[in-house]
Amino acid sequence: SLVLLGGEPGIGKSTLLLQISHELARGHKVLYVSGEESRGQLKLRAERLAVGGKNLYLLNETGVDGILSECRRLSPDVIIVDSIQTVYAERLASAPGSVTQVRESAMAFIALAKRVGCAVILVGHVNKEGGISGPKILEHMVDAVLYFEGERHLSYRIIRAIKNRYGSTNEIGVFEMLDVGLVEVPNPSQLLLEGRPACARGTCVAC
Repeated sequence: SLVLLGGEPGIGKSTLLLQISHELARGHKVLYVSGEESRGQLKLRAERLAVGGKNLYLLNETGVDGILSECRRLSPDVIIVDSIQTVYAERLASAPGSVTQVRESAMAFIALAKRVGCAVILVGHVNKEGGISGPKILEHMVDAVLYFEGERHLSYRIIRAIKNRYGSTNEIGVFEMLDVGLVEVPNPSQLLLEGRPACARGTCVAC
């Protein structure tokens, strides 16, 4: 399957995916491909989040051919590409992040996922209009589209599905960004009511 995770720069997508990688690596082989951060930056983030494990592999690569070659060598169960806007196919003359490069790179990962039976998670940045950068067809190509949202100056984050070929889109995940990373908020209702005056008036409309 192929999952597209979208969100604004700096919202915490890389933090979320490193934590997901740590959990998945307990029983699966995970390859985390970073085209945006160096190995030193990834190491610092991983140490802060206490992320590691013998089944978690990190790769600094932006060329599609190099990534696919490493995938053939490792045969990972899960591949995370951060981000699809930094990856490019060497045979194309256009720059990374262009419509052509994003489409062709995504098609290469879709072919890989279907051929070997692995799961691929692609990270996509959100543009000024609120959509995922790149061609709109990208959202139609993947099996699931997730949005990671929140105010950058606040600590709470929400992840929601706007497309899911194999499940529901009626659920959300609520997290709080702490020094140790993202932590699940077990009672979102309480969070939403915090700061509301106890005697505040409300309205109930029966339909």
